[in-house]
Amino acid sequence: MLRIRFALILLALLGLLATACQAQASPTINVTPSDIKFSGERAFALETDFVTQFPNRHSGQPNNRLAAEWLLARFTDAGWDCHLDEWEIINYSQPVKLNNVVCRLVGDSEKEILVVVAHHDQASTTIQGADNDGSGIAILLQLAEIFAREESRAYTLTFVSTDAEEYGMIGTGRFVSTHPNTANIIAGMSLDNLGHDYYDGMNMELIGRYGNYGPIWLALTAQESARAAGAEWKVNLRIPFDQITDQAAPVSFMDQGPMVAAGIPALGFTAHVPPEAGDLHYQLWHDPEDTLEHQSAESLGQSGLIAEALIRQLLSMDSFPQESGPYLYFESSGQILRGAPLYAIFVAFVGLWFLASLRTDRRSLSEKLRGWQTAMPHFRALWLPLLGSIVLLYGFTLVGLMNIYAEYPATTKDPDLLNPRWPAVILFLLGMALFFYIGRRLTRRYASVEPQYADIKGLARFVIGLGALYVLAINPFGLLFMVPALFWLAIRGRHGLGRGLDVVFFVLGGLMVYALIFIFGFQVLRYNWAFLWYMMYMFSTRMIGFWTTVIITAIIGAGLSLVVRPPNKSPA
Repeated sequence: MLRIRFALILLALLGLLATACQAQASPTINVTPSDIKFSGERAFALETDFVTQFPNRHSGQPNNRLAAEWLLARFTDAGWDCHLDEWEIINYSQPVKLNNVVCRLVGDSEKEILVVVAHHDQASTTIQGADNDGSGIAILLQLAEIFAREESRAYTLTFVSTDAEEYGMIGTGRFVSTHPNTANIIAGMSLDNLGHDYYDGMNMELIGRYGNYGPIWLALTAQESARAAGAEWKVNLRIPFDQITDQAAPVSFMDQGPMVAAGIPALGFTAHVPPEAGDLHYQLWHDPEDTLEHQSAESLGQSGLIAEALIRQLLSMDSFPQESGPYLYFESSGQILRGAPLYAIFVAFVGLWFLASLRTDRRSLSEKLRGWQTAMPHFRALWLPLLGSIVLLYGFTLVGLMNIYAEYPATTKDPDLLNPRWPAVILFLLGMALFFYIGRRLTRRYASVEPQYADIKGLARFVIGLGALYVLAINPFGLLFMVPALFWLAIRGRHGLGRGLDVVFFVLGGLMVYALIFIFGFQVLRYNWAFLWYMMYMFSTRMIGFWTTVIITAIIGAGLSLVVRPPNKSPA
């Protein structure tokens, strides 16, 4: 009967998905090809000046400061009002001085602002850092020259050359956190990786740092503005599958991230890599070979044209759409799924776990709750050791076994991320094993009653339901990572050979979560098994916050409780 109900719920959700989409309004575009002033040749000359004068300009290095001062002078000479924002962070357990160049070109409205960002720092594993992000800086500089020559504009432009993008968009985060009123920012965009000679189109990144997603109206406006301005490159919208994964794992790797997270409508422009150039692109990414040799005026020209077209379109608009919340946009039909119908799907998934927790046997609710109390020590003995081992990572940073980072570690080919510190790994595993041993011993000694399996199963499903409810509250699409746990509904507490089948269902759920995390977050980085070491850093740097850690470990502990037998009671 329960399976029939689940099937009916699934069919109802699919029907809802098919009928709940609404048409997304198309933007009215005012830009024409005659409006565009951008020159790829001029951008290439600017990039050449920048990357040849200031190699090895990663954050904290002398050339980073000199590059910021040079940019300050160039923007100022072009007619912008600029200042240098200086501050300090701890990264790689060392103090690092950082510098943002913040420039304004006042428009008719001083309070309404358009923000454009590129980063002057580079990965520590590069020399020139031409594409990443000399290309974005060159485009930003030429756009500054173009707009400074014009007599007026409807809104104020703010161009920011940021530091420490490679360390987690720290410069853009600094700009957002110190801005007097981000509600005045109409829209923002970032420019990154835009000049390689093999690029053939433009992609848009909409992911916010740890949360939120860029609005579809801005993405559509960018696409249509480029088309109206005569761009040869197509501006690509994210397909629905990518929108799901982007929103499920909101870990941004570009400077739009902090803006989107703060509720600012923003997107990141980065060029499209054709499939045949995929291996070459990875080879050049964060590598000493990222030099001017692989840059082209044609690619810079197309990238700059698209950025200029969007800026001009935004400057021509009298009002701006207001959007919020998760969504799925279907480009082929122009339909969007958002709001109550989308949340109904999320809520149904969460409710399934609570329903399953109550359907373990025919006892009354009060009897089940009393039974869950007897199962609680068994669950705690598996959950708290997991939580304790994560807290242990916090201690490793204090004693120097793991580096302290201001943000999550940079996504570079950095040896610190690709080569685990084995003493930390071994102590982490030993600590976890010790915590599990202590938990089992305490449960065996002090638990008053040995629980029935129905109570273990009911409590476990209820805990997973609470975890799902937490995920729903902070990031609904994050429920995607809980879908593999549906395998755990097939665990029955079997005996004999059937016990092995229960273990298979548990492992299947866990391996699928591992696969989702790897495919969505790490496959493009080619970290392979080293990503487990990166995950340790995610916890130690609090990229994954403490309360989220509490929930994650509780869900894993609940799953373990289904396949790990409670310890036998000590004799009186």
